[in-house]
Amino acid sequence: MELVFSPTPLRNGAQAEAKHRDQLERAMHIAFVNRGVLIAPFHNMMLVSPNTREADIDLLGRAFEEIVTALGT
Repeated sequence: MELVFSPTPLRNGAQAEAKHRDQLERAMHIAFVNRGVLIAPFHNMMLVSPNTREADIDLLGRAFEEIVTALGT
């Protein structure tokens, strides 16, 4: 899964590149790390392996919700 900040679905890599928001992405990375979640800094990706547990996915979801809520205030 890749995090992209866009109000509409993207159709290609050029559109994805145009949607990069460096300051927001840096803030998200720091906020995720502060909540025990590490995402790939070069693509904003969350990689899932066979060892990924449901609890890991739940943590990601909770962290994302907390961060979005905090940034929205």
